[in-house]
Amino acid sequence: MMRSSIYLTRVALTIGVLTLSGCATVNGPQGATGKPVDPLEAVNKPMFHLNMGLYDYVLKPVATGYKTVTPDFVREGVSNVFSNVDMPYIFINDFLQGRGRQGMEDLSRFLVNSVFGLGGLFDVANRLDLPNHENSLGVTLGVWGVPQGPYLVLPFYGPSSLRSLPGLAMTIFTGPAYYLTVSSAQYALTGVGIINKAYVEGPNIRMVQEAVNPYVFMRNAWEQHEQYLISGGAVSKNQLLEGLQLPPPAAATPTPKPGEASPSHENMKGKP
Repeated sequence: MMRSSIYLTRVALTIGVLTLSGCATVNGPQGATGKPVDPLEAVNKPMFHLNMGLYDYVLKPVATGYKTVTPDFVREGVSNVFSNVDMPYIFINDFLQGRGRQGMEDLSRFLVNSVFGLGGLFDVANRLDLPNHENSLGVTLGVWGVPQGPYLVLPFYGPSSLRSLPGLAMTIFTGPAYYLTVSSAQYALTGVGIINKAYVEGPNIRMVQEAVNPYVFMRNAWEQHEQYLISGGAVSKNQLLEGLQLPPPAAATPTPKPGEASPSHENMKGKP
C-alpha cells in the first residue's frame, strides 16, 4: 500500500540523516560565539538549491497554472480544507505542551469548521474569532527541553532539524491520506495538497529568493520562528530580525533648516 511505502521512505530518510549528523553537535543553533552553528552546511546548501530548483521549474509553473484555471473561491476552499486537515496535528501538540487554552481553541476551530464549514471548506471559525495557531512535534520537544540539534534541509520538504524529524512521522499518521484504502485517492489527495502548498507558500519562497543570502535567510528565519513558537510568542522584534542579513537601509538625505541651502545647492556653488 502507498501509506506503507511512504512510511518506509520516511524511516529510510530519517536513518540517512541521523547517519550524516552522528558526529555533529546537538547543542542547538547557537555556538560559543553567539553565531548560528550549521555543521551540515556542506549537505544542506546543495539540498536547498535543489529544492529551490524544483520549485522554480516544477512547482511554480504548476501553481501558476492552478491559479489560472481555478477561481478565487475554489482556491480559498481548497486551502481551508487542508488547513482544517492539519488541525488534529496542531491541537494534539497544544495539549502535549500543556497549553490547554490554545488546545481548546484549536480543537474548537477544528470541530466548528468540520461540522458547520462542510469539512473545512468554509472557515466559519474565523468569523467566531477563533485564532489559527501553528504547532508541531518539534516545537513540543523544544518545550520539553530537547535541544534542537543540527539544522537540516530535507529534500522536497525544506528546513527542519534533528529534533523535528519525529514530527514527520506524526504528520503522516494524523493526515487523512494514510487512512485511505484506495491508492488513486491517496495519490490525488497528496497531489492536490502539494499544489496547494506551492501556491500558498509562493510569496514566502519569493521573499527568501530575493534575500541577500537566501540560504542564510531561510535558516535563520526558520530557527527564530521555531524559537518563537516554543516560547509562546515571547520573542522581541529585534530577535526575529537578528541575523537575517537584510540589506542596509538607504542613507537618508538630511532636511535643510529654514534659511540654509540644501546639500545639492551647496555642491553646485562655484560650478558653471
